[in-house]
Amino acid sequence: MMEFLFGPGLLFRNAVLGGLLVALLCSLLGVYVVLRRLVLLGVALPQAGAAGIAAAFWITGHAHHPGSVHTSALLGSLAATFAALAALIVAQRVRRSPAEWGVGALFAAASAATVLFVALNPTGDLEMTNLLRGELLSLGDADLAILAVATAAALLLFFAFRREILLASFDAEFARTIGREPGRADALLFGLLGVAIALGVMDAGPVVVFGFLVLPALAALRVAPGLGAALAISAAIGVVCSVSGFVLAYHVDLPTGPTSVALAAGVWLAASAASRLLALGGQRRARGAAATMLVLLALLGPGSLSGCSSFFGLRPAEPALSRGTLPDLSARGPVVVARFHNETGEPLRIPSGNPLKEVERAVGSSEDPAWTVPDALQQRAVHELERRGVAVAPLEADRAALPGAPADAESAARSAREAGIRAPVLFGTLRRFTLTQTGLLLVRLDLAIVDPQSGDLLWTGSARRPVPVHSALTAQEVLLDAGPKIFAEAFGGEGS
Repeated sequence: MMEFLFGPGLLFRNAVLGGLLVALLCSLLGVYVVLRRLVLLGVALPQAGAAGIAAAFWITGHAHHPGSVHTSALLGSLAATFAALAALIVAQRVRRSPAEWGVGALFAAASAATVLFVALNPTGDLEMTNLLRGELLSLGDADLAILAVATAAALLLFFAFRREILLASFDAEFARTIGREPGRADALLFGLLGVAIALGVMDAGPVVVFGFLVLPALAALRVAPGLGAALAISAAIGVVCSVSGFVLAYHVDLPTGPTSVALAAGVWLAASAASRLLALGGQRRARGAAATMLVLLALLGPGSLSGCSSFFGLRPAEPALSRGTLPDLSARGPVVVARFHNETGEPLRIPSGNPLKEVERAVGSSEDPAWTVPDALQQRAVHELERRGVAVAPLEADRAALPGAPADAESAARSAREAGIRAPVLFGTLRRFTLTQTGLLLVRLDLAIVDPQSGDLLWTGSARRPVPVHSALTAQEVLLDAGPKIFAEAFGGEGS
């Protein structure tokens, strides 16, 4: 599993790891959110974070493009979340009205602000809709790095000061007696909660954040014999439901975030039922048995971790495909897949996850090549050839040996001979790649395999049929939906 998870060029790695980190942090903090009866706070703050992101989109006049990082949107989420948190804490200390009043007013105001900011900025409409759905496919490398560092720091502080947080939460007077200031521990807990919510909303959406703040904790507290066990069980539920939900959503074509939250809700219902059924026995024995059943249920549920290793590398359990029109090249060595030539007249660039590189490219001073649609199709071609039982050279080796994109058989054969390649070379030319407003991808991709030694063409194929991609919201999703169909037509035979 580690090879698939940390290998290069994995389309789902960031999404799965990002969702897992958000679920882990929210599930742990959620135990205190539930025990301290701050559930309504967990509703309002994610919505405030979403309003901050929508405000940042409106002020800057652009959307959060797939694979990019916008500092303004991240700052908007952090500023709105902590401003709302500070306002609620101040209102709670004044106590001129019930705390629920302020939380309800904040939720209503934040919800209205989110809709209004999106309406004022049409370019951010698609991304905000994607965010509210809880999609994670657009999480870039820099986003994931920020989330990982923040999660590690938050977990370190949480466990380092867990005793202080516990005392401040349930026995403030005793904490003062032994020289511990509960206000500081409360400030730390609320600070960690604000960071978790702000980053979680930015990367996974408010529905995911609120769901994992509440449901894993509720399930764990139903069956856990103590607070330590509750934290461990809640974290396990969050992690398993996050990864399992992603796998399930992929197979049934549903939004990833809500699917994970729905699984967590199912675990909560199962834990509640198990706790009630076993309550007839001894209390401690019943809770221990219920906890065991809950863990087994989570681990044996849909998309368990043992079945996810192939999923991380865009290698779900797929049936082997027929070779189609491809010739048997097993005696000639592994096929080398060259970069695809772009003849569309459009750059077809997929934004990088590094904002500094994006700025450099915008002013024309960057020497770092951009990731493009032809590059992604080259990567997909390697995978589709492997599905058809064709031995293929590693993609990194292909890129190093053939850095250019040959436009015809002669140039492909010549480049391969100069690089000392004797195995067949697959090259391609992308002549059209247009997404219509009706959700159709108009594509024309011509492929061929050439023998470098003789220069003879060993095989040709092409894909020219329109491909429906109605549910795709990002460039990555378009390629994910259309890739198998494009190569199924080009290679011939049945494909999925």
